[in-house]
Amino acid sequence: MRTAVSPKDICAAYLEGYFYAKITEQLITSKIHSSDLDKLKKTAVECMKGYIEHSQFSNEEREELKNNYEHWADVTLKGIKQRLRDSDKLHE
Repeated sequence: MRTAVSPKDICAAYLEGYFYAKITEQLITSKIHSSDLDKLKKTAVECMKGYIEHSQFSNEEREELKNNYEHWADVTLKGIKQRLRDSDKLHE
């Protein structure tokens, strides 16, 4: 059974793509400050908290996500910073 994509989902996908494009443009064309990445991580963690709270996951799944999302954010940030250091794009 095929379901239609809602306008809300289309808007969310568009905005997500736009954000990725803007971030990627900055990473390609200029240096980015380490402190800016730290702020982005904080924002991502807050967004993930909201996502978990408003999700339709079971209570068990929510607890598992709550226990892991900060770790995922830390690991991701560490990897991004290392890649930027390696390409001389990180301003620390």
